[in-house]
Amino acid sequence: MAALGVAVTALTFFSTCGGGLLALRVRDRLHLLLGFSAGAILGVVLFDILPDVVDRAGADHIAISNLMVATAAGFLAFFCLERITKLHSPREHEHHAGIPHGGELGILGAAGLSFHSYLDGLAITVGFRTGAAVGAVIAVAVLAHDFDDGLNTVTVVLAHGNPARRARQWLLVDATTPLLGALTGLVAPIPTSVLPYILATFAGSFLYIGASDLLPEAREHDSPLVLAAAVLGMAVLFGVARAAASA
Repeated sequence: MAALGVAVTALTFFSTCGGGLLALRVRDRLHLLLGFSAGAILGVVLFDILPDVVDRAGADHIAISNLMVATAAGFLAFFCLERITKLHSPREHEHHAGIPHGGELGILGAAGLSFHSYLDGLAITVGFRTGAAVGAVIAVAVLAHDFDDGLNTVTVVLAHGNPARRARQWLLVDATTPLLGALTGLVAPIPTSVLPYILATFAGSFLYIGASDLLPEAREHDSPLVLAAAVLGMAVLFGVARAAASA
C-alpha cells in the first residue's frame, strides 16, 4: 500500500510544475487558486485526518490530549519554519515598493517551500500506510497544496530580484522533493502505533498552511469569489472524504 503512495506522489511533480508555470504567466487570478487550496487543506484536516486520529486513539488506547500535543507541534513547527525563512516577506515587499531585497532571501524561501513539499510526500506515504482511504484524501489535499507551492516558489524567487531561470530551477527542486519524501516513508520503518501521532502532526501543519498562510494571502484581494473558491475547495474534500469512507 505504501508503494501506491509513492506512485501517487509522482503526480505532485506535475501539480507543482503547473502552479509554478501559471505563476510565470498569470498573476491576476492567483487569489482564487489560493482560496481553493486553503479550503482543500482545511477540508482534509477537518473531514478526514482528525476523525481518523480520534478513531485510532480509541482503538490503540491513546489519550486524545497527547495527540493534540502532536497537532500543536505540527502547527508550531511550520510557523517556526515560516518565520525562519520569512516566506511572507517577498509578497509584502512586492505589494509595496517593488524593490528586490536580496536574491539570497528568495532562495531561502524557496528552500523552505521545498522542505514543505518533502513533508507533503512523506504525508502521502504515511497516509497510504494507514489505509487507502486516508492516503487518497491526503493525496488530493497535497496535490492542491503543491500546486500552490509551485505558485509560491516562483513568486518568492522572482520577488527578490532573481532571474526567471533561477525560479524555474527552484520550481524543479520543489517539484522533485515530494517524491523524495514519499520514498523516505516507504523505506523508513514506522511502527503502526506511531502513525496516529504522525497523522496528528500533519494535521497541525495543514491547519497552519490553510488558515495562517493561504487564506490570509487570498484575503489580500477584495473579490468575493475568494470565499466561494475556499468553500468549493472544502466542499470537494468533504465529498472525497465521504466517498472514500463509504468505499
